[in-house]
Amino acid sequence: MPSNSTFLPPPGCAPESTTSSTSAVETVEGTHIFHISGYSLLRDLGDDCVQSGTFSVGGYDWCIWFSSGIDPDCSFHTKLVSDDADVRASFTFGLVSKNNGLTSWCGATTPIVFSTTGRGPSGAHFIAEKRKLEAFSVHRSDRFTVACTVSVIKDAVVSSASKAVSGVEVPPPDLPLCFRRLLEEGVGADVKFSVGKETFSAHRIVLATRSPVFKAELYGSMREERTRHVAIEDMQPAVFKALLHFIYTDSLHSMDALDILEKNEMIRHLLVAADRYGMERLGDVVASEEFVDLKTTCPSVLVEVLERSSKFTRT
Repeated sequence: MPSNSTFLPPPGCAPESTTSSTSAVETVEGTHIFHISGYSLLRDLGDDCVQSGTFSVGGYDWCIWFSSGIDPDCSFHTKLVSDDADVRASFTFGLVSKNNGLTSWCGATTPIVFSTTGRGPSGAHFIAEKRKLEAFSVHRSDRFTVACTVSVIKDAVVSSASKAVSGVEVPPPDLPLCFRRLLEEGVGADVKFSVGKETFSAHRIVLATRSPVFKAELYGSMREERTRHVAIEDMQPAVFKALLHFIYTDSLHSMDALDILEKNEMIRHLLVAADRYGMERLGDVVASEEFVDLKTTCPSVLVEVLERSSKFTRT
């Protein structure tokens, strides 16, 4: 338990005799890019292997082996090469597209102990179909590229014991959860929005609080005569639903069910919605939370995110 947490001590235990400490596990990650040339010469060599250069992650040395294997598959072997080492780690392996340079992550291991002392395996194999490898990664120049991320789990670091703070533990804020329920249940809703073929109920005061445009439309001099039922043009229902979710919860709607193209399209539409309704925070949150993914999945969308974020900052 962190030293700044509060709690009720066990019965019969004096608060001044209670201490606390923290155990934290750290993971160190590193990605190695392995370029392999002369694929046509290697394709039919069977179990003969070619090896990457040695690279270091988490204080240990690793390498990647490629074997063309027996049709229809080839194999990749990520291996620990440090002497007399036992390391708890996991691997994630991917093929790099010959068309756009993006990585398709196609295999991963669970964390286990890799060893060069005999306590466990020294590495892990990943199998790929030659047909898919050639279609996705092999250039006309007879080369292809793979990527491997090694995650090394370091030994837990335990802080020194310190005196615990007595008191009642305060739960985290639940206001976003309450407002999400308010949106989902529709209790007290006083405005409806028609978006495409779908209808959404909402609360004018909540919308006006988060967006100056909604405030003007629903309460100001530019408000429509029939503000109890508003038609939204040029917006998809799924985007408007995500917009309402952010207005009520101050968080982005989950995009885990979307594929890469759908997710990038949703990000574009949310940026447009943030601009349309004067919601600077929505634009900032989209830019910050999606920045890392967009660097690898869609650089063109990243440029758009940064441009819009810069626009919000200047405004």
